[in-house]
Amino acid sequence: MFNNIKKCFSEIDAKKILANKDNAIKYLSKLPNNIALKKASTKEIWERVVKTWNYETSKNIIRELFKESSKYKAGKESAEVIDILLNEWKKLNLGDIKWPCSQGDFDNFVQKINSQSILRLEKDEVVKIAAVKYRRLKELNTARNDYLETLLFEKNNNIVPTLKHNKGTDFYIDGVSFDQKVAKSPTQEFIKKHGDKWKEVAKNNPVEVAEHLYRLQDEGRFGYEPRLFVVYIDEDIPVIELKSIIDKIDITKPIEVSFTYKHEKTGDKTYKTYCFVVLLSKN
Repeated sequence: MFNNIKKCFSEIDAKKILANKDNAIKYLSKLPNNIALKKASTKEIWERVVKTWNYETSKNIIRELFKESSKYKAGKESAEVIDILLNEWKKLNLGDIKWPCSQGDFDNFVQKINSQSILRLEKDEVVKIAAVKYRRLKELNTARNDYLETLLFEKNNNIVPTLKHNKGTDFYIDGVSFDQKVAKSPTQEFIKKHGDKWKEVAKNNPVEVAEHLYRLQDEGRFGYEPRLFVVYIDEDIPVIELKSIIDKIDITKPIEVSFTYKHEKTGDKTYKTYCFVVLLSKN
């Protein structure tokens, strides 16, 4: 159903993984019996990457290069950043670590505040606090996402990482491209459906969680490609617990998911895909 770089490797895959010509040259220089590249054109360099591709050999070289990259370094440092951000959140008395409004919907949030019968200065204060929480939560999520991606890489030797952030592909697991997606919950529909037991249900039914996330995604960002979902069950999770969560999960065999999506123009269409679901919970 989806391409596997163990069987078919293209220049598109090469550029997703290596990102640029310099990294491609570094990669080729580490191959056994590497060929001199001083006079090779950019086109020839990418052609050589594809022509010389051998999954096991190439995977090990790319993982070695990743450990030398700024992306990996940032991911490792994110562990310390997360603790700092969580402590600052508490010191600022910002309350529960949750979004003040839906992501991308700050305008509607402000309009809602403006419609309330309170003093303008009070409205200003509410919006100021919301803006601070929104910015800080975005920063916190970025740090956690980078750290989680690093933990996943370190846990599974069969992950081929991308050397730079790449839209649509964060890494290849057992040869298949996966895009890491982060969700603040299994969706409000999931929570409403299961009530007070939604956390327990989510932990026991990752397929249902995935189905909701695929089915209720925005039309403008629609995709049915394989994804690795990181789903927040609790927000204020210490770094040490993030690592223990990743240590316990199985990222060797993805789950199969079928979902029906209602497209605005073409109506209902059913898709089948594969994914992993990582639930971030305190217990």
